[in-house]
Amino acid sequence: MRSPSPLPPLSGPARPALLGAAALTLLLSACTPVTEDPAADPAPEQGPVETASLEEPEDIYAFTDPELTERLHLPLYDYILDEYEYWTVGRAQNALVVECLGELGFEAEASPSTVGIEAELTHHGPFHDYRLYGMASVDLAEEYGFETPSEEGPWPQWTVADGVDAQMAQAAADGYDFRGGDIETPSGDPVPEGGCNHQANLGISPDSPAPEEGGMWIAGEDGLIPDTPGRHHLADLLAETAHSTAREDTEVAAAAEAWKECVGLSETTVDPEGAPEVLDDEDAVLSAECLDSTGYPDAFVDAQTRAQEPLIEEHGDDLAERKEQLDAELAAARAVLDW
Repeated sequence: MRSPSPLPPLSGPARPALLGAAALTLLLSACTPVTEDPAADPAPEQGPVETASLEEPEDIYAFTDPELTERLHLPLYDYILDEYEYWTVGRAQNALVVECLGELGFEAEASPSTVGIEAELTHHGPFHDYRLYGMASVDLAEEYGFETPSEEGPWPQWTVADGVDAQMAQAAADGYDFRGGDIETPSGDPVPEGGCNHQANLGISPDSPAPEEGGMWIAGEDGLIPDTPGRHHLADLLAETAHSTAREDTEVAAAAEAWKECVGLSETTVDPEGAPEVLDDEDAVLSAECLDSTGYPDAFVDAQTRAQEPLIEEHGDDLAERKEQLDAELAAARAVLDW
């Protein structure tokens, strides 16, 4: 028997959809403030991690709906990693955390399960947008209603063996112990700067910011949290801005009214995104069919596209530079995993 670590590693939680993340100014994790965003140096050559034993999923995009993915595509998606690519970076981070913990004497391993990413791609799509405008898939609505089946989280986790102090292992991963006191490792070696999480980040990108005491990520002068592997906070901020603009679009509002009439909710103020709050599960198919017939997702995507295009033109150089870094981070992650 092996017991899960009490807290997920740095890359444990699924990332938010490409909006809303910019509202965060502090995030419990391991980073320091940065005042500039230099171009990432090429990641150091990193061989496969022997402790990972993680095989690459086959035909992973078979879990997506290509037609729906294309229908909901937004320009800013071209500047970020999709969910599977982001998951791949996180899987490599966890493998590197396990390697680091092993060097400190903690017996740990990365979970080989891919159930989470399969469920993520099935129910939310490669850019977490299948439910962004309400239940947009009639097929999913027919099988699951409004519900998302409870599955293992989309990020791979690491576990420690029975008898290992899981909280101390987590402290070694974080680089600090929230309970206070020193971190004691089985090997007696000190925990590296920033803990194993930061060392894992450095294995993906040598420019990953080192953690500050307490493990806080602090926004820089530009208001953005520093990017760690897989993240693109500028894209998150611009997407949130465009989403807010699109929500006020007259064509979006008209499509929302048409959807409400279609599902029999004309007397309410609910939008399609709030359908599960006012409709029963058996009405999920009707809601999805009405989304399709009224074109609500299409109107929203069109409005977001119009709002995103000038933002991309204004910030194009920064967006493109970070996307090059993300591509390098993904390549480094695949090298770690020997994929």
